[in-house]
Amino acid sequence: MVDNQSTGSKFMALSQRDYEVFRGDPAALPAEMAEVFGTIQPTPDVLRVAKFQQQVIGCYAMHSPQSSHADGKLTPFELGMVMVLDAYQRNGVGRWLVGHAIGVAESKGGRDLRVPLPGPVKFFEGLGLRQVPGGFHYAMYPE
Repeated sequence: MVDNQSTGSKFMALSQRDYEVFRGDPAALPAEMAEVFGTIQPTPDVLRVAKFQQQVIGCYAMHSPQSSHADGKLTPFELGMVMVLDAYQRNGVGRWLVGHAIGVAESKGGRDLRVPLPGPVKFFEGLGLRQVPGGFHYAMYPE
């Protein structure tokens, strides 16, 4: 644990080698994450968790495309939540989770990722997402 002298809060200092991302089980989420996950309708079909020492410290939930537009293109993937426990924030866990979500969407043929969340703006824009009405957008392009 590291003490933040300016705020008096304690947080865990981690590197990306300290935690891993796995498929998640909604029943194994910490209470505050499970509560948010339970409000997302319809229920997301992709749930990934970041674990540190076998404890879930963060997660994201995403909807895969379900239907096609009239022009035949699939609807974009949609990131419904990204959450990191307070003690593990500011360690790159959220950044890693969003990058992982982008990778999963891209590996499944995704061309766009929609994030209908209000922010934090600096966080999402710092990851290359563009603010649009109703949230954020990330366009994936083939190499």
